[in-house]
Amino acid sequence: MMLFLAGGVFFNIIPEIKFKSEISISDFVGGLSAIAAAVAAYASWKAANISKQSAEDSKSFTRVQLYMSHREDFIELLDYIAAELKVVFFRKNDLYAKLFPNNHYSGAVFEAKASDGVIDVWLAEYEEIKLVTSREPIDLELDLWVMRCSTLSEEMHFVFPQSKEPQLYLHAFELPIQTQFTQSPARPVFYLGEVMNHLRSFSGYGKIEPLLLADHPFEHHFSNYFARIARGHPQHYVGHPNDKVTPPDP
Repeated sequence: MMLFLAGGVFFNIIPEIKFKSEISISDFVGGLSAIAAAVAAYASWKAANISKQSAEDSKSFTRVQLYMSHREDFIELLDYIAAELKVVFFRKNDLYAKLFPNNHYSGAVFEAKASDGVIDVWLAEYEEIKLVTSREPIDLELDLWVMRCSTLSEEMHFVFPQSKEPQLYLHAFELPIQTQFTQSPARPVFYLGEVMNHLRSFSGYGKIEPLLLADHPFEHHFSNYFARIARGHPQHYVGHPNDKVTPPDP
């Protein structure tokens, strides 16, 4: 803009300011050149701005496309896991948002690797679950262990497969907690590790070793705990979902 003003002043276009009474051909050509240079500079600046904005818009659009494709692949993965393991996922989009909190429709950012915090918490919980199986916990510890397993599955937004076998209900005479644990704890604990491995792999993390409890000493110990509750327990209950639950006689 200052170059336009300078050209106007030089050619006495602005009447209040006069520097020359006569203009030579060289002055005239020089003035035109100055104006042309100013126009060229402005056009170049404008083109650069348009190009920059276009590039930003393109990047934003690409990130949105990546986000949508990535989330679609994630939902397909959950469907595959559900078909393979017979588990049931719930609030799938919420699970994606939990793992990839920075990915959204704004296109401001796209990250293919999941949040460290979420993955680390899941792994720490699974390690605690594995630790309990290395000894013979008392019944109260087993109550808490079962609830910890159920809580971890909820954190990963899935529930264990339905079983036709009798199941363990904790605090059945107050606010029943359907654990979907049968006499053997092997399947639920294995599912926790397998589901976590699928989610870890998609999220850019290495796999862990799932805990195998079949023929493990802990499986026998849990079976005895389950049998004691089945015989009658003041708080817990073993049965089928449609059974009528009545508290034992005091």
